[in-house]
Amino acid sequence: MTDLIRTIGIGFAGGMLTLVLRRERPEYAAVCALITSAVILAGVIAQVGTAVDDISRLVNDCGVDINYFIICIKAAGIAYLAQFAAEILRDSGEGAIASKIETAGKITILMLTLPVMRSLIELCVKVVNSI
Repeated sequence: MTDLIRTIGIGFAGGMLTLVLRRERPEYAAVCALITSAVILAGVIAQVGTAVDDISRLVNDCGVDINYFIICIKAAGIAYLAQFAAEILRDSGEGAIASKIETAGKITILMLTLPVMRSLIELCVKVVNSI
């Protein structure tokens, strides 16, 4: 809970500073927003590591192939990073580049998950053929 309050405080402080800079020194406003976003992201990534470790132990205890879990974590990370980058670009007025970043993220996730889809299709074929 205190981590969330700290993150909100950093966000408000950075947002207000960016707002003031946008009026006085617009060339520094984007840099301030980027630095604020990076600080928030760094703080959140530290928290995610603990959650990933806990879920990884749970996956191992259940006997599920850890590679599927790793692919899911990577896909979620790619989605968050692409969204994060796109929002920063939109805030900077670069909506066209932001949409390309989102598309690249989606394609990357698709390519990453192809082995999982292949395994699922092979499993379905085996089940159908065994009937």
